[in-house]
Amino acid sequence: MSGAVLEAADLRVSFGGVHAVDGVSVQLAERTVLGLIGPNGSGKTSLLNAMTGVVPTTGRLYVGGDQVPLNRPERIRAAGVVRTFQAPQVLADLTCLDNALLSPSDRRGTGVISAWLGRPWQARHEERRRATALDALATVGLADHAERSAGTLTYGQQRLLELARALAGEPRVLLLDEPSAGLNDDETRSLTSLLRIVQERGISMLLVDHKVDFIDELCDRVLVLELGRRVSEGSPAEIWADARVRDAYLGGSAGA
Repeated sequence: MSGAVLEAADLRVSFGGVHAVDGVSVQLAERTVLGLIGPNGSGKTSLLNAMTGVVPTTGRLYVGGDQVPLNRPERIRAAGVVRTFQAPQVLADLTCLDNALLSPSDRRGTGVISAWLGRPWQARHEERRRATALDALATVGLADHAERSAGTLTYGQQRLLELARALAGEPRVLLLDEPSAGLNDDETRSLTSLLRIVQERGISMLLVDHKVDFIDELCDRVLVLELGRRVSEGSPAEIWADARVRDAYLGGSAGA
């Protein structure tokens, strides 16, 4: 093993004979941000789905050097891999705090017997979960909105709430699917600064996005997919200098 916090080897996902992910391998080092780019239909979201266990996948997945079974979302989540989605997945009728509390998957102390015999421990556990969720809201700038209905937030704030919920799960690895989609330039710059803070807290990130400036500013390395296959990987400068990347992703011009 390489010592990467997350390593995926030879991942394959097929739908009716179409190879959405065709033998892709990924290494994500500690405290780094790896960008994942490619044209529409290149397999980026399918790769995230594979690494979180929500589509049938073959290959191998390691987190912190330990192999984690594919196709088992709960095991992958318990290993510390958490993701966000292209569109904010918030429950509009719940408060921001309640949305953030949905992330942790720790079910210790649940059930009638545990609830009856373990009340003091359970109370402390719930207090800790609440504190973690409030800290996540504060991190993304939504502390003052904790008791506000999520449905009353702006689109940009809902994207931040989705990130807060992921952070409340205390991830080792954060998979972000187009986090800047729908954000204006100021909001995108604020998101960049926020994700730098997340990185400084020791969380490694795999980031899918289409905004070149966002990728350049945030990512240590970039992995390029086309038609489900790995095309290239390197620093942002190396990637944009690669003619294969320009042809596949930018239509032959790095300025496009």
